[in-house]
Amino acid sequence: MPAKAKRPSCSHCSRPLQQCYCHTITQVENRWPIHILQHAQEERHPLGTARIAALSLGQCQIYPENSIESFVGPGGDIDRPLLVYPGTDANDIDDIEKGTPRPLLFIDASWRKSRRMFYDYPFLNELERVSFTPQQASRYRIRKSPQQNYLSTLESIVFVLSTLEGESEQYLPLLKSMDYLIETQIACMGEETFRRNYSDQKDN
Repeated sequence: MPAKAKRPSCSHCSRPLQQCYCHTITQVENRWPIHILQHAQEERHPLGTARIAALSLGQCQIYPENSIESFVGPGGDIDRPLLVYPGTDANDIDDIEKGTPRPLLFIDASWRKSRRMFYDYPFLNELERVSFTPQQASRYRIRKSPQQNYLSTLESIVFVLSTLEGESEQYLPLLKSMDYLIETQIACMGEETFRRNYSDQKDN
């Protein structure tokens, strides 16, 4: 039996052409540069949100996990990054000096895999860390997480940039692009399948 032909996809957002969200993308100039350390599985994940950030933000770079030491390790390309990652020794985002923008580093992975990445690379532990408390539940309804208010990578980026720059309105288009991604996927799978698979969201 011949192999099933792969559906044509968009070269920018990597979604199937019928579910392309590029028309929803709004270009936004962020003052605090965003750097995303991406787990290999996230790079291939069709519903990952980091790509929306990369397509939308003027200063946003995604790096594969295997290149981490070249850009954030000792002598790396990024100067004094702030790692956005929870922990008892992390500073609250509200206490960060907002006058001088610094590079912000996010880990794009499931919660379990992000913990592994954090401990696999000791120099990540040496970076200054910041954390925040989400103000509402995640809008990312098609992925499982340990708690309802744990945010996706894109939602975390939007929250942190909005807090540091005091410009929450200008980052709302990024969330609208994510909403479109989610809604088209739910429509594709069907409401019954969605409810059966995502009514109780957990990710260990």
